[in-house]
Amino acid sequence: MRRSLVVSLALLAIVRSPAVAQTCMGLASFSTAPMQVTANGQFGDLANTFGATVGYGIPSSVYGNLGVSTTSYDGIDGSTLGLGAQVGYQMAVGKARQVQVCPNASVGIGKGPNDDAAGVDQSSRSATVGLNVGTVLGASPRMKIIPTAGLSYAYGKSKAEDDAGATLFEFSDSYGLAQLGVGIVLNQNISLRPSVDIPLGLEGSDPTFGLTLGYNFGSRTAAHRRR
Repeated sequence: MRRSLVVSLALLAIVRSPAVAQTCMGLASFSTAPMQVTANGQFGDLANTFGATVGYGIPSSVYGNLGVSTTSYDGIDGSTLGLGAQVGYQMAVGKARQVQVCPNASVGIGKGPNDDAAGVDQSSRSATVGLNVGTVLGASPRMKIIPTAGLSYAYGKSKAEDDAGATLFEFSDSYGLAQLGVGIVLNQNISLRPSVDIPLGLEGSDPTFGLTLGYNFGSRTAAHRRR
């Protein structure tokens, strides 16, 4: 049971590497500034994850980002170092084009938690495919409220090896991942988004709560001049 729990937590840590985009994710749009950096945390009963991302996006078009994270576990020595990448496409729908929809996909790899005393190294792989939806409430350029929701299909695989490279165990799982959040965007480039991630169909996992702080920068006009 303990081994299964550690594996499940490691898979979740990689899959939950922060997914960052624009309005459909509850963060500032790329329409005024093409670059975005974030700092974020995910907090659960048994594990905490801290990470950062850097991304680039084109308004109402393609976006992508790279992220790094570290996850620590209650009662378990060691942590998971995660690297992730995401790509997506944002489009406006509806008569007023107020609803933003983003199909997206991500991949991630993780290292740990390891048991140096026992000579056990653990690694993880993951992938997601999903859809996120967001809409802007309020037209003030100083502050916008953006409720957002998402649903993803997630696949994760974890493997443990000894010092000789022999496989001790290998575990994989697939499940759904629901995401709910409310973004607060200040002055069109500063974002604050509390959120909750809800695993669906993954035994031994509970919802986790997150907080993301984002900042958009760079000149969209200057980017057009360079083309």
